[in-house]
Amino acid sequence: MITSTELNVRKKGQTGLGKTRSYSEIVDYLDALKPSEYGEAALTRMKALDRHFDSIGSKMDTILVGGTNGKSSTIHFAAKLLKEEGFNVGACYSTHILTYNECIEANFVPMANKMFADVLNEVINAAEMNEIKATAQEIMLMASLLHFKAEKTDVVLIEVAYGGKLDAAAYFTPKIAAITRIAEDSKGLLNQDLDLASFEMLEIAKSQCWFISAEQSKLRLQKMKAWCDERDIKWAMPIRKLATLPYIFEQLYGRTASLGERIAQIYAEDIKGKFSPFLRGNLLATQKGQRGRPTLEAKRHAELNPVKTLKTFWHEQFDLMRGRFELLDKEKPTMLLDNANNLDAFNNLFLGVRLLHYQKPLKGLVLILGFSKSVNTMEAIKLIRYLLKKVSGQVFLVPLPSDTPSHDVQDLSLMAKELNVKAKAFTSFTEALEQAKTAVDERDGLVVISGSTSMVSEYWQNRGIKKF
Repeated sequence: MITSTELNVRKKGQTGLGKTRSYSEIVDYLDALKPSEYGEAALTRMKALDRHFDSIGSKMDTILVGGTNGKSSTIHFAAKLLKEEGFNVGACYSTHILTYNECIEANFVPMANKMFADVLNEVINAAEMNEIKATAQEIMLMASLLHFKAEKTDVVLIEVAYGGKLDAAAYFTPKIAAITRIAEDSKGLLNQDLDLASFEMLEIAKSQCWFISAEQSKLRLQKMKAWCDERDIKWAMPIRKLATLPYIFEQLYGRTASLGERIAQIYAEDIKGKFSPFLRGNLLATQKGQRGRPTLEAKRHAELNPVKTLKTFWHEQFDLMRGRFELLDKEKPTMLLDNANNLDAFNNLFLGVRLLHYQKPLKGLVLILGFSKSVNTMEAIKLIRYLLKKVSGQVFLVPLPSDTPSHDVQDLSLMAKELNVKAKAFTSFTEALEQAKTAVDERDGLVVISGSTSMVSEYWQNRGIKKF
């Protein structure tokens, strides 16, 4: 077993016992592994890895973010706010676009290749030495904790890939557990009954931790609260928007940002005991328990020592992660990249397209979409039909570029035409992209690429870009 002392004194570049692989060899190693697994075995393997590294997971402040959609965006927003409050923040994401390094960020800086190779060698060798048949997700999770310990992070935000109790990340005991949105499960692993799925997601929360959700169903929230009360979990609901995001993003990411705000406030004030007017959204620094109007002295002090407000912060520092409604308006024509992969996410994406059109009329729209087998294609095409009634355009259907089983594009094309949706089927993404560029106005047209993270990856690889 590796002790915490040994972790601290080990020199940079040393990987301990076992084989030393290059960065590219580690990438090949991870690519060859099973990406992830949802089940009791995943939790057992995480426990074995954690024990080998001196139970590092229990010695760090962790925040788990689960749900159907918006997990990575919630982590991104919460991390920005916590960093603004002076905390060193680690973020561990479950997906990447071009490189595995993107999954592990300390204060928004992805791991450098050398550090990535050193830490991953450490974890891979430990897994092999202890005969732990870990998935790529499990190895990355443990590597992220080792990296964040070395970077002296105060708090670690972890994305629960599948959103539920049998995800590898659910092994950890968090200070805060958050659930974004409960909708149709794109991977088909959770129960199709959304109430039952929500209870399965809730089990990422442990006794005495805080729980918060951005779920919109009031009835489901009531059931979730009762579940938490029975298990001695601290309920922190409902969320409320303290400051609006720039147009059009308030409509698309307002609730996600609100969840990030609440996560940051609970961690700063309730867990670390740091009074934060900034995270409260207050213009005046009103201490807890203070009642009545502020005194004239307090007003004068506030004028001389202005507190940065959330409104100012979001106006100056709002941004989105790559692949989340990523608008490339310098391209000709404009490209919109989004990793939507289920009906709820597609609905949000298409709302964004309509808002762009209302802001400035689009002269031509092409959707380049791939659908995994788990997506209800009839319902998806109905969503497309509604969009194209509002914005004139067409859909180009392509197979997903990854190993994810996708629907036959010819069948999808016939289904779309039966619903009076203008559609074309393509055997390759490259062919579809080239035709899409000529089908819309170069200056005011829009090409949307979506269906999975791999669709976004395919766009950048098509551009010849291997690393951001």
